[in-house]
Amino acid sequence: MDTITGKLSQICLTEDMADVFFSFKGENIARIPAHKMILALGSPVFKAMFYGSFPQSEGDIRIEDITLETFQTLVRYMYTDHLLLSKKNVIPLLYAAQKYQIAGLISKCENYLQDNLAVNNACTIFSNTKFFTMDTLQTNALKFIADNAIEVLKSEDFLLLPSENIVYILELDSLRVQEVDVIRAVLRWVDHQLTKSKIKVDGKSRRSVLLKDSILFTLAIPLLSIEEFTSIVIPCGILTDEEQLLIFKAITMSNSPLSCGKFRIHPRDGTKVLEITVNDILNPCNAFNNMHIAPFHSQFINEWGNLQAETFSVKANKTIKIKSVTINPIIQNPNQNSFNFNVNIKTKSDSVTANQHMYAQKIRLPNRRGYETEEGTVTMDVIFDGKACKLPIDKIIPQNEMLVMTIKPNVTNFSFGMWGQNQHATKTFPISNQNWINDMMYQHKLSDQTTLYLSLTGGHLVESFELLEFY
Repeated sequence: MDTITGKLSQICLTEDMADVFFSFKGENIARIPAHKMILALGSPVFKAMFYGSFPQSEGDIRIEDITLETFQTLVRYMYTDHLLLSKKNVIPLLYAAQKYQIAGLISKCENYLQDNLAVNNACTIFSNTKFFTMDTLQTNALKFIADNAIEVLKSEDFLLLPSENIVYILELDSLRVQEVDVIRAVLRWVDHQLTKSKIKVDGKSRRSVLLKDSILFTLAIPLLSIEEFTSIVIPCGILTDEEQLLIFKAITMSNSPLSCGKFRIHPRDGTKVLEITVNDILNPCNAFNNMHIAPFHSQFINEWGNLQAETFSVKANKTIKIKSVTINPIIQNPNQNSFNFNVNIKTKSDSVTANQHMYAQKIRLPNRRGYETEEGTVTMDVIFDGKACKLPIDKIIPQNEMLVMTIKPNVTNFSFGMWGQNQHATKTFPISNQNWINDMMYQHKLSDQTTLYLSLTGGHLVESFELLEFY
């Protein structure tokens, strides 16, 4: 009671000297007593209501759009500055604060939402920022959604978006997710809307919902692979026959996406495939050891040796997806440049020993034989006929995992680490440094957020690889 706040807290929500009462929807709900002057000091709306040109007359003030509990919290804050925000009360309080123009409470609610922005509430927060016209928080929420699109699109919160708000997200160029995952999320969203409205889920009803606010045309369907298009989009029935034909031509014929009408044809920033050339990484300034910057010799990639196996290992400090790896051995004798390679692919946790924590993946390749040989590994036979050979991988590599790819030549005179016939000589890594190489990885900066780590041992067979950078 020694402070003004202490004195005000004693009369807060009591009838002591109260000169105004608020009532709420429903029967037998207690009235809330208050003091006009205190409310007017904290809110220009209350000031106009009680002391303006047309002040509130006698009788209770009826509140229809705010609950009794929320209004009590609002009044207590105006008397004492005391506020305990939670996920349950922050949005109702924000609405009440904006209605009565209580700047301090608006700011506290906005800061709380910013500090608690997460995968499971980002879409709801974004919708509320549009409703409450909070431009800064709206921008931050959209950036969070874009940077964490892989998880956000899979969340239950995404299903709660109204159609006019989902368009804002789908139009973002900055979404860090593959287009096929965007389409899967939208199909899940539209089925949820139909089920909630008790409407039959079929192609016609899906298309009807997706045409609202032009949601359908925010999807870059022409950028899908033919497998994704035929297995995901066509069965859901959201396209007309004419649209199916146009998109089929766009996928299977070069330079055709421009003829796909209103559909999005530009890849998002997060789905642009980056091609990394190995020679760009094998730079003396980039080599490093686990403990220190290692010395490096310029002859490292300039020596010739017998055709031998190469182990290609790659990881990153962020989730990435390896789309493909291109092998293109530089053969010393161009007349002898056709070989059969056996390629073994696996992923392993970076924190455990080799051959542990493996994940299986089956690869089907035209003109190549792919088969699973043991748990967590995939092998394929590849014929190199003198031209660069691109091997599709399409494997997501989380932050704590590493892709390990071993390419082994299947030739009669193959002898690992030994000189054989000169016609099979290729660029190789020096045998004398083999043990040192196994402990080393190269560091390559993909962007401000992502660093790539690469190691190669044995023959210099990999020319480049393609990847997607995720956040």
